[in-house]
Amino acid sequence: MPLSRGSAVVGYVVLLGLFLAANMDVTASIPHGVQVDWEAILSQDPDTFVDKIKPWLYPSIKTSRNLKDYADVSVAFSTTGSVVAALTCVDT
Repeated sequence: MPLSRGSAVVGYVVLLGLFLAANMDVTASIPHGVQVDWEAILSQDPDTFVDKIKPWLYPSIKTSRNLKDYADVSVAFSTTGSVVAALTCVDT
């Protein structure tokens, strides 16, 4: 069970979202027996934590999308209100 707490799952999803926003795909899963949240909690500083996850995370990061291939978002959502409406739309 790599992520044992709800806040850890949210943190990992946000991390993956940041990678995607930076045009990077993470192709690896968390290794069996590793609990990333506890690695972070028990590390004395951020560099120690990065050193622990770097061996399995960094090799799996692939830049595979060209951002120029995507349409400009401002064409579809020209106002802040239209963005909020799109994000809060619920299909019933």
